[in-house]
Amino acid sequence: MSKDQRTSAAEDGIRALRPVSSGTRRDEVVEAIRRGMLTGELTPGQRIKEVELATALNVSRPTLREALHELTHEGTLVQEPYKGIRVAQTSPEALRDLAEVRVSLEAAAAQRLAEDTTGSGVAALRRALEDHEAAVKRGDPVESDLTHLEFHRTLWLAAGNTMLDKIWPLVAAQIRMAMTVDQVTRDDPQRDLELHERLVDVIESGDTDEIWSEVDFHIRSSAEELIRIMQEPDDSGGNE
Repeated sequence: MSKDQRTSAAEDGIRALRPVSSGTRRDEVVEAIRRGMLTGELTPGQRIKEVELATALNVSRPTLREALHELTHEGTLVQEPYKGIRVAQTSPEALRDLAEVRVSLEAAAAQRLAEDTTGSGVAALRRALEDHEAAVKRGDPVESDLTHLEFHRTLWLAAGNTMLDKIWPLVAAQIRMAMTVDQVTRDDPQRDLELHERLVDVIESGDTDEIWSEVDFHIRSSAEELIRIMQEPDDSGGNE
């Protein structure tokens, strides 16, 4: 694909984004851009053109800039000196770093849920799992990814640890980038659903060793599989 063709495809992707309602708040714009990444309208490494994006989303430039600032702060977008803003890209090294951080924090969150005698945290996690299962059964890849992310957000926030609440947006941004790659390379929602079902069962069991082992397997195996796929040679035969 030539440079002009890539530019044209990127501009078509931006125009395909769904406008947000008039009078929107920054949060709605942020979510619209995040959804655009999951649906493929915005791709890793793509340059963000403010005028086109503001028009596509039907928002003012100041509102858009606030949203872009938030997404840059969390790592979803990258500000490059003299070059502007682009969609962030992930790498095998970044995926392994993310997995290492997530294992420790997510296992601690899961342990807190298991120790909660009220059972409210596990109940919330079960509801999130049911929503994810419903999305997978509908065959909606975007909703499957969104409910997948919501499952993990529920796990983190239901633990009742204020530091996990603050850290989650940064981790979520990295997970979202991994999901974008996953959609293109693997896209196996049924496998992911089974992993999540097993994780909830283990948390409900209350066994500390099993919880930490399952969280470790859940996160690291997914990361390593995605890395292997990313590193496979391109057999398409095409040259750019």
